[in-house]
Amino acid sequence: MATSVRKFVTATAASAVFAGGLLGISATPASAGEDCDDVYKRKYTEISSQWHKVVASGVIDNRRSDAAVRQSITAGSSASLKGSVEGEIGGKLDLAAAEISSKLGVSVEASVSISKGKTTTVVVPARKRVTYKIGIKKREYQVYVTHQFRNCHVSNSWAKVTVADSYTETWNS
Repeated sequence: MATSVRKFVTATAASAVFAGGLLGISATPASAGEDCDDVYKRKYTEISSQWHKVVASGVIDNRRSDAAVRQSITAGSSASLKGSVEGEIGGKLDLAAAEISSKLGVSVEASVSISKGKTTTVVVPARKRVTYKIGIKKREYQVYVTHQFRNCHVSNSWAKVTVADSYTETWNS
């Protein structure tokens, strides 16, 4: 009798393990697809930077002074530049300009205007001579975009973004 009870307990335990295994397998429906986050990743690389228009330029000579000099420079002409996007990158020009500014540490915008008469202050250290240019630089970036869809499919694309930079360049001369 003891043998038949032992066989029954062993058979019941084996059935429970087998059923649990089946329950574990059948817990995920066969029709369920992959589930990923919808993610865009962009990598920006500057490919060119050139002056679009210079509104003021010159030289400030402070070589005879023991103190720094602050000089106001007035724009002699107006200038404006609106950026563009060539290619589909899953976003707008404003978004691309914001990402470039935050990721690459430059202050670019979708569009920039400088009006005639705008003043900019240039600081020249003591005993230095500084050459300056003030205007708008046109910066072009190549954008590599990776888009991961909700079904986990990944798409890669390239685009070119042109943005405007209201820029003041100074160098010792």
